[in-house]
Amino acid sequence: MDKPIVVTPPKKIEFPIIKEVFEYKDLLYFVVLRDIKTRFQQTFIGVLWIIFQPLIQMLLFYVVLGVLVKVPTGDIPYPVFFLTGYIVWQVFNQIVNGSAYSLVGNIGIITKTYFPKLILPLSITIGTIIDFAISFILLFIFLYGNNFAISSRYYLLPLLLLLTLIFSLGVGLLFSALMVIFRDIKNLLGFIMQIWMFLTPIMYPITIIPEQYRFLIFVNPMTGLVDAFRWVFLGTEPLPSLMHLTISLITAFILLISGLYAFRTMEIRVADVL
Repeated sequence: MDKPIVVTPPKKIEFPIIKEVFEYKDLLYFVVLRDIKTRFQQTFIGVLWIIFQPLIQMLLFYVVLGVLVKVPTGDIPYPVFFLTGYIVWQVFNQIVNGSAYSLVGNIGIITKTYFPKLILPLSITIGTIIDFAISFILLFIFLYGNNFAISSRYYLLPLLLLLTLIFSLGVGLLFSALMVIFRDIKNLLGFIMQIWMFLTPIMYPITIIPEQYRFLIFVNPMTGLVDAFRWVFLGTEPLPSLMHLTISLITAFILLISGLYAFRTMEIRVADVL
């Protein structure tokens, strides 16, 4: 007979036990596979929605900012400029929204059996890679149609994607923990993410922000990530300064550590709180 697992509230600062995730790797694989099948088999448009969503957003902002406001993007067509930033935002938005509901949305399973709860947001994070691959194909078509060549900079894509996944997971874990305590987060999350998107240079270039205030926008780690992806895809955008990248990385690291700690605290108490 297996020895029962006793879960007690932490008496000191604790973080999710990564070793346990490896021990439950089969469960992680099953949850990832389940999420993928649910999204692509039980929806009418399935994969097409991953393509239509950025296209609809691109068309909307192209009319408003590209045609009416005439946001300067240099020699880069506005649709291409927008897509190079938006597919990065899609990854971040999907992971944060999915991870935010990972504890509250699975309370029935959490109270019946023990498993490392970090598997839930991790499965969402891994599944998002498929969406990114599909969006990248769409972006590549636009890049090829506008004569943007593939360069050696593309070797940096795996690293940039990994950094985006890690940062997004950290933010998602933080929101997941907050949602256990503050139910209003569920209603505010969409608004928060919308404001966050406008504070990220997806629809406009960083160059329109005065130099003396530019460091403020790099407090948002998504700024450095979007700027780096755009540099890889377009080859004409200069990389952010070392100071700006350092600000983004430090902020991302703080959010990741905070998210892991908050998630660990709430995953142990979630059954009692809810």
